[in-house]
Amino acid sequence: MLESFCWDYLVKVKLKKLEKLLQAQTWVEIKGKKDVAICEFNYTAKGWSKPRMLKAMRSVKEYVQVSYLGQKQIVPVYQYVCYTSSYDMNAIKLHELYKQRSTSETWIEQVKGHTMAGSTLTDYFRANDILWQLSVLAYNISVMMRQKKNKFKQQEHRSFIDCLLQCLLK
Repeated sequence: MLESFCWDYLVKVKLKKLEKLLQAQTWVEIKGKKDVAICEFNYTAKGWSKPRMLKAMRSVKEYVQVSYLGQKQIVPVYQYVCYTSSYDMNAIKLHELYKQRSTSETWIEQVKGHTMAGSTLTDYFRANDILWQLSVLAYNISVMMRQKKNKFKQQEHRSFIDCLLQCLLK
C-alpha cells in the first residue's frame, strides 16, 4: 500500500522463521565495527505481490563455550535485525534510523501508559485536565529522581504518580 502512494517507508521485518533464513545468508563484516556484519537479499513473503530487498544486520550478543566432537570451542551467539525499506541505505544506516523511531514510540507509550493520557477519571474536563497535568508532573519528577538516586532507578512511574496524587489530594 505504501508503495502505491509512492511513500517512503522503513519496516522492521518480523517473520516466524526469520532467524533461520538469516543464518543461511552470506554476511559481510563491517570494517571498524567489531562483531557486526550485514547482508542483503530478495524475499517474497506470503501475500506480497513481488519480492522485496531485505537488509539485515547481525551482531554478536555474547560468546559461549560449546563442546563439539569432544573439543571445547568458543562460538558467537548472534542477534539479528532485518528491515525492508524504500530508502537506499545499508542495514546499519537503516538500523540507526529505526532506533530513532523506536525511541519516540517508547516515549509515546510511556506518556500514554504512565500519565493517564487517553483515559478519563471523571466526567469533568477540568478535573481530568488537572489530574493529567499532575500525572505529567509526577512522571517528570520520577525521571529526575531516577537520574539522581540509585534507590529510585527500579521504581515504576505509576508508583510516583499514585504517591504524588495521594499527597496533593489529601
